[in-house]
Amino acid sequence: MEEKDVGELAMEYYLKGLGCAESILHAFNDLKIIEIPEALIKASTGFGTGFGGKGSTCGAVTGPIMAVGLKYGRLRPEEGTEEAYKRAKMVVDAYEQKFKTTQCAEVTKVWREKGQFATPERRKFCGSIVRYMARETEKILM
Repeated sequence: MEEKDVGELAMEYYLKGLGCAESILHAFNDLKIIEIPEALIKASTGFGTGFGGKGSTCGAVTGPIMAVGLKYGRLRPEEGTEEAYKRAKMVVDAYEQKFKTTQCAEVTKVWREKGQFATPERRKFCGSIVRYMARETEKILM
């Protein structure tokens, strides 16, 4: 049996009911791309649907930035931020280049305006975003 890539695994988690950030972090952890503490995955739950349903920044951006911080972040002020900031910007740029904004409400506007946000079609669309961002972020983390 062929092993799933990070994008497919993240999308699978998403389609089973997890949020964008949670799904990507679970996939990174499962495939040992980066060790994600269970507490951090739980902490990402509130990012769902653009920060608790507000429609702000998509979890497919915030989750990957958490992973960047885990790998390139700091614990003390004298440690540099250059690498973490550079890679966090790369995450945002990857999303914006494809979707023109990082705002969940804008990316999913067509479903929100029709009152169809909870539809399988919208979940499938967002699942493809999760797949894309998991793959892009894997490259950014290396």
